[in-house]
Formats: sequence, C-alpha cells, structure tokens
Amino acid sequence: MWSYIIRRFLLTIPVIFVVSSVTFLLMHAIPGGPFSEEKALPPEIIKNLEKKYHLDDPLWKQYIDYMWGFMRFDFGPSITYKTRTVNDILAQQWPPTAILGSISFFFAILVGVVLGVISAVHANTLIDYGCMTVAVIGVSMPNIVIGPLLIWIFALNLKWLPVARWGTPAHVVLPALTLSAPYIARFARFTRAAILEVLNEEYVRTARAKGLSERLTIIRHVLRNALIPVITVAGPAFAGIITGSMVVEQIFAIPGIGKYYVTSVNNRDYPVIMTFTLIFAFCIIMMNLLVDILYAIIDPRIRYT
Repeated sequence: MWSYIIRRFLLTIPVIFVVSSVTFLLMHAIPGGPFSEEKALPPEIIKNLEKKYHLDDPLWKQYIDYMWGFMRFDFGPSITYKTRTVNDILAQQWPPTAILGSISFFFAILVGVVLGVISAVHANTLIDYGCMTVAVIGVSMPNIVIGPLLIWIFALNLKWLPVARWGTPAHVVLPALTLSAPYIARFARFTRAAILEVLNEEYVRTARAKGLSERLTIIRHVLRNALIPVITVAGPAFAGIITGSMVVEQIFAIPGIGKYYVTSVNNRDYPVIMTFTLIFAFCIIMMNLLVDILYAIIDPRIRYT
C-alpha cells in the first residue's frame, strides 16, 4: 500500500506540470494583458509596470520563474492588488473557503447517505418517493437559485439566521446548505441505487435467514459494500464543492478566494490565476488518491501492488 501511495505522489509531479503549462499558455493566449484596460496610463508607465512584474521577459522565463517560486511556496505579487502578495491573499481568504467547503462536503455525505439508506429500505413507498423528490429538486436547482431562496425563507421571513457575511457558526448554515444541496441529492441517489443492488445478494439473504435484525444487516453487510460507488463520486464532488463555493461566496458576501479568483481572471492577474488553479488541481489529485485508499479500507478484497 505504501509503495502505491508513494508512486501516486510521484505521479502528481507530471500532472501539476501539465496543468500549469496549459494554464500558463491559455492565460497568455487571451488577447490583452493586465494593463491593457488602463487607458489613462501612458505607454512609458505601462512598460515600467511590465518590467516591474517581469512581464517583458520571454514566456519561457516567466514560466520557469513562477514554477521555481511555486516550489518554494513563494507565489509572487498580485498584479491587481498591488499592496498584497498571493501568499497574503491565500493566508487571509483561504480559511473561509476551506471551512465552508469542508463543512458542506461532510454535511452532503452525511445527509445524502442517510436519505439514500432510508429511501432504499422503504423502496417504492411514500417515504421513498418523498426522498427522491427532494433529491430531484436538489439536483435541478442551481446554487444561484437555492441561495436566495434560503435567504428569503430563513433570514428574511423566519429571521432564524443572518442574511450574509461571515464570523459566527450561524453565518455558516445557509451557505453550507446552499453549497451542499445538489450533492446531497447526488449522494442520496447513488446510495439508494447501490443499496438496492446489494440487497439482492446471497450473503444478505443468508444474514436475514440467520435471524440478524434488519438494522444490523444494513449496517454490517449492506452499507459497507454499497459505499464503493458513493466514495467514487465523493472524490470529484469535493473538488466541485470547493470550486463551486465561488458563486456561494458572492451570494452570501463571504470573504473567501472566490471573489479574488473571478477578479484575477477579468484583470489578467497571472500569479493569482496560476496559484489558485494549481491548488484546485492538487485538491482533485489528493481526493482521488484518498478515494483509492478508502477502497482498500472498505473492501478487504481490494489490494494495490
């Protein structure tokens, strides 16, 4: 197992190289630059600014200089926010995004799996239809609709929760619900389908014939084997939740990295774009590795050589 994990970590290096190369080339292939919109500046000042940020260097040198700094965790200065470096932005804005994404992810798994189990155990009943109706609604409605709807119900009408901002546990509830709603529905549907398939296996009927209660049968024999498809979806879902938090951060005025990422794309802030893209890529790679490790933990028959 450890040799497999080490090999996967080593494979991360070429993947990050490919992602960084493609991102870097696409950024510079787009017409314009960081200072092309500043028409009030004379050409001499624009040249001095490009020299300051080394944008007048050849592209290959800019790429090597950035990757050398990236390997040393020095992500360079922000072109848009001239008084701050990318490290400063990450240190201040990454924690809210990470907290919101992690809470939303675990909430989505917990609620989604529970709904899927309840729906599968009561298949083709009103309970099943109710759970799947909630799942279909969650998948169909985007975050930009769910967020204002939850604000209107729980903040403006019922006044149970704050409308927006960040700082207390109460401020996390509505953004986490908004961000996790589509994934709750997705986990519920996958869990229901997996459990219904496992319920027809021979070892489940044998456990029931031996007098094992339905609850213990589900927990000991059904749920563990049914979690493999759910875990497969969970890896990409985590990356989707982290990146999807940008829209939610805008709705609830959360001081995360979403605003800076969108602004950096519009303003051609190359160091910010590169850093955030590589961080998201690294999160996806690590989650896929974690999924493979969980396969072997849940199912002892799976072994990596």
